[in-house]
Amino acid sequence: MDKLPNKDIERMITFINHEVEEKLKEMEIKGIQEYNSEKARLIKEHTDKIEDQFINRQKEIESRKFRTEGQIISKYRKMYLDKKNEILKELITKLEDKLKEEKITKKLIESTFEKVKFKDEGYFVFCQKKDKKTVKDKISGEIKEMNEEGLGGIIVVSKDGKTIVDNSYATRISVINDQFISDINKIFFNKVSLS
Repeated sequence: MDKLPNKDIERMITFINHEVEEKLKEMEIKGIQEYNSEKARLIKEHTDKIEDQFINRQKEIESRKFRTEGQIISKYRKMYLDKKNEILKELITKLEDKLKEEKITKKLIESTFEKVKFKDEGYFVFCQKKDKKTVKDKISGEIKEMNEEGLGGIIVVSKDGKTIVDNSYATRISVINDQFISDINKIFFNKVSLS
């Protein structure tokens, strides 16, 4: 009989050892699962962080690239426009220099008087000294000299000062500059595009 309780105790010990081993295996499996889960979470968290940093860096690089491209385009557009304006100013200066040497034409005188009908000798005519004879041959009003530094042309003013017809070369250039500058730009700079 002594042996029977010992056997029971041994069986119980074996059962307990078996249960302990099972629990240890379960705990080990659970520990490995928790470890793997935590490892996966940390890896994902770290990967997401790296991806976010990469995306932010990429956006920053793109933004800087667009800013730099914009600055370069603006710089060269300004240089282009400055050069274009310089060429147009040079063109107008050459035109002014040429007009200083030009004598007034009978056609210009006639077109000036066609615009407004002046009563006989009720007006003053301003022209340059070099054009006085041509003007005198075409009109009967009082002729006054225009400033010699002007470009030339003709200006007619009624004696009461209410009517002025300015057909001077300076005014004509100004009108061309104001009204036709876009056409002039198209003619000279049509093929150039800065986009």
